Amino acid sequence: MKKFLKWTGIVLLSLVLIVLLTAWYFSSSFNNKFEKVYSLKPAPVSIPTDSASIARGKVLSVGCAGCHGPDLGGKVFFDDPNIGVLPSSNLTRAVGSETEGYTDEDFVRAMRHGLNKKGNPLMVMPSESIGELSDQDLGCLIAYMKSLPPIDRKFEKRHFTFMSQVLAGAGMFGNLFPYDIIEHDKRKNLNAPPIGNSPEYGEYIVRSHGCKGCHAANFGGGKSPDPVSPPVPNISASGNAGKWTKEQFVSFFKTGKTPDGRLPNPQFMPWEGLGALPDVEIESVYNYIQSLPPAAKQQ
Repeated sequence: MKKFLKWTGIVLLSLVLIVLLTAWYFSSSFNNKFEKVYSLKPAPVSIPTDSASIARGKVLSVGCAGCHGPDLGGKVFFDDPNIGVLPSSNLTRAVGSETEGYTDEDFVRAMRHGLNKKGNPLMVMPSESIGELSDQDLGCLIAYMKSLPPIDRKFEKRHFTFMSQVLAGAGMFGNLFPYDIIEHDKRKNLNAPPIGNSPEYGEYIVRSHGCKGCHAANFGGGKSPDPVSPPVPNISASGNAGKWTKEQFVSFFKTGKTPDGRLPNPQFMPWEGLGALPDVEIESVYNYIQSLPPAAKQQ
């Protein structure tokens, strides 16, 4: 009996050690990711200075406000005692901010490739979609950011609970570092179709706004990649939103209200970014989605 208990204890202790070592490995993998340095010189993008281009950049920046705040001076992206605290970057290049001293090249590196000035990968920075902006639109967006007055705003430093570090390192929160999934060699000399309500232009808007990241490639929705978000609706021709008229589709993005009066949470459905665009560009998104085969309905 003593021999059995002895070996049982050894086995249990071994299992505990394996679990602890595995947890340490995943936690370390996650934390080490922030310290990696990648050497990448982005392809140059011309940054305009005229008022019309800056105005276009202001329109394109509305989608950034959901994470970086209405004035792009940064905000606490999330603060959850079970996960940790993550502030978003202050994009106004204020003294002491993450973007202080950013050059045009640094902004392009961050937006197109998901790397900061030092070459460290950025966490939950949607460069995989924003980086799809045409050179012209990206130039306008950067021009607008450079025009912003510096905002002095300080935040608590980024930190995560040990359990959230383990889960993140194990991939339970999806891919948190877009640098790993971007085809960097293709991020140069990007052009957009002529502005209009064509499906081709709509595909460009969808791509650069990351719509398929949540709604899936066929717009059929399903389980959200974000563990705290509700299921994503089917907005293809087979879903409820696919039955909306073009006018109702545009109205939703302008008001945030569905035809039946519902007000989706902008935290999970960031309609403001698309809603800031001219009607004709929103119509192009509708026409693009309607041009695709309807997604199979969820069982």
